[in-house]
Amino acid sequence: MLAVVAAATLIISSCGVPKSEHEKVVKELQQVTDQLDQARKQNDQDQQKLTQLQGQVDALKKENDDLKAKAAKKPAAKSTAKKK
Repeated sequence: MLAVVAAATLIISSCGVPKSEHEKVVKELQQVTDQLDQARKQNDQDQQKLTQLQGQVDALKKENDDLKAKAAKKPAAKSTAKKK
């Protein structure tokens, strides 16, 4: 009976992952998690900038359309140059 318990203990303890390997993987996981968080923050900032720039583009398009409409309503200016 004692031999069975000793064998079971030996088998169970030898099946584990070495502590150094476990710590290495945990450290790598933490680094990747930190990188992912950083990438998400950068993505959020980029999305905000994109929204801001899109708003500027829309405003400029509207201004351009308004100027085109004004130019179309204005009568053509007559040339004041004298003929020689």
